[in-house]
Amino acid sequence: MIAPEMIPTAGQVRHRLKRPPPPWRFRLARLYGRLVSALIAGAVGWGVAFKGLQKTGHEGASDWTALWLSVLAAVVLLKVLLAFGPVFAGRDRMFWVLSSPVDRVALLMPRFLGLLGFGAVVGAVWPAAVFGVVGATSPPGLSLFAGSAAAGIAVVAGAVVLQRYRLRPQAWLSVLAGVAVLALFLRPGFIAAEAVWLTPVAVLLVVVAGLSVRRLTRVDLAAGASLAAVVRVSVAWLDLALLGAILAERRARLLGRVRSARLRGSRLTVLVWTDVLRARRAPNAVLVWVGLLPLPALVALGGEVDWVPAVHLLAAFVATDRLAAGLKVVCRSAAIRRMLGAPDGFLRLAHLVLPVVGAVVWCVATVPFTPHVSWLNGVVSAIGAVAVVYRIATRPPLDYGVAAIDFGVLGPVPIGLVLQLGRGRCCCICCACCR
Repeated sequence: MIAPEMIPTAGQVRHRLKRPPPPWRFRLARLYGRLVSALIAGAVGWGVAFKGLQKTGHEGASDWTALWLSVLAAVVLLKVLLAFGPVFAGRDRMFWVLSSPVDRVALLMPRFLGLLGFGAVVGAVWPAAVFGVVGATSPPGLSLFAGSAAAGIAVVAGAVVLQRYRLRPQAWLSVLAGVAVLALFLRPGFIAAEAVWLTPVAVLLVVVAGLSVRRLTRVDLAAGASLAAVVRVSVAWLDLALLGAILAERRARLLGRVRSARLRGSRLTVLVWTDVLRARRAPNAVLVWVGLLPLPALVALGGEVDWVPAVHLLAAFVATDRLAAGLKVVCRSAAIRRMLGAPDGFLRLAHLVLPVVGAVVWCVATVPFTPHVSWLNGVVSAIGAVAVVYRIATRPPLDYGVAAIDFGVLGPVPIGLVLQLGRGRCCCICCACCR
């Protein structure tokens, strides 16, 4: 039996786990790099938001579009938070710290408060972003930004409550996202109401979430730790293939089991049908494909007519890439290619059928209702999207043993690694700039 006075406090544990600070020169250099990046991103964001808020949106249509874009953003944020936990802890901290008699609520409270702050910042910035795209009928006031910040806090707190009760409303969230996308095609007369009423809802959810943190078990906290670790490694190594593999594994675990069936027909028919089944078992990919349909029209609605063809090309690329999972798996796994026993060129062409059909259907569906996009632009977007997806899927593994050149700004730059990562993407950016 451990005496109560022998149990350390949460502050003492955090102080013990804190790493010794590096020398001040290293901290100053690190702070300088982060400050320069933050200033550049902030200046670009401020310029875009300020220019967008000066635009005059269409009466009713802009408010309606901004409303459903906000609903779609809240759904996406909630899905991402639930994928990570949102409150999680690594395996080492789970074993050594959270299994001890130290107050767990005090240990988890800083992370919980950080999540609330993140939600408040995202919510406060969102009105400037959305009205910068669609335009505002009148300059938004402080009450709108405050209500949006409260909505961000409410989404984060609601995710914590869902984590406590182990509810996974991913299917319902996907349906709500689909409804939001379909609502963007409507243009009723709608005047946005004040968002201050969200403040008491956010306060209530924060109180319930604070009580739910006390009830989180080690199983709840360990759910998103692996995904967070993989995201950290993928960003550090500049290779999102690791993240894609983990997401595919999580999706397979959620499916549990599927009903097997013999696929009949020629080899080409079977390979194409496997891609269709893969897309059916990953509804988020199809949801992204559908969700990108109104994006070029929204840019045109905001008055940025010069950017509409380029945005159409980029959106076509992203939509096509969501349907190229089978092509990426075959191109990146030599074992699967040997098991299938067909020539590599035949396998690539077979798994390219679904992306080609998806790109053509997407462009045919978007060109008629997208202003400033002609059928020639649609043909270029479809061909460019398929070409870029194929180039990215057939990229060889990254070679990290390349030379780095120091230009005197922001440290050494690995030129060879940048060229490898730019395979396909540089072509897409060049085509978008030419458009």
